Amino acid sequence: MAGVIYRHTVEAFVQRVLLRRGLLSLEFDRELRALGVDASRPTELPVAVWDALLRTTAKRLSPGKSDADALDDLGREQLRGYTEGLVGRALLTVLRLIGPRRTMLRMMENFRTADNVTEVRARELGPTAIDLEFNSDFDVPTYIRGLLEESLVVLRAKEPKVVFKKQASGSTVFSVSWSP
Repeated sequence: MAGVIYRHTVEAFVQRVLLRRGLLSLEFDRELRALGVDASRPTELPVAVWDALLRTTAKRLSPGKSDADALDDLGREQLRGYTEGLVGRALLTVLRLIGPRRTMLRMMENFRTADNVTEVRARELGPTAIDLEFNSDFDVPTYIRGLLEESLVVLRAKEPKVVFKKQASGSTVFSVSWSP
């Protein structure tokens, strides 16, 4: 089976970023349709279309910034939008109780629900440092970095830091840390 992003993930993106930020102008809607995205009826998307959606939206959200910085902003915006919804607020309350360490250690479960491709392995390096190895970052690692770093911010972790490096295998390791 080819890599797909599940419908509920695409719907959430439309709701939490495109609609919430008022990005869906007639012009942008046409641009998205040309990519194969119907924001009025989100469906599951092939990974290549998802990648194009993220890149196109990042440019709209953060004009004038580099692609990498705009994708980072987009990842943060996606997480902020999620935590403003009813389910997101409830989950955030629970995640704050369990803290950043346990939240980061369960990233595999969080990302597994988004698509049929992503696998995440967590390796605890210490009480405030965890490496998260993603088998795929869909060639948008700064989007994922933005999601992860904003997760730490909303969890009220002190001095959150997320750095990444591509591996020879094609995977990406995100080193996630914060101050005690």
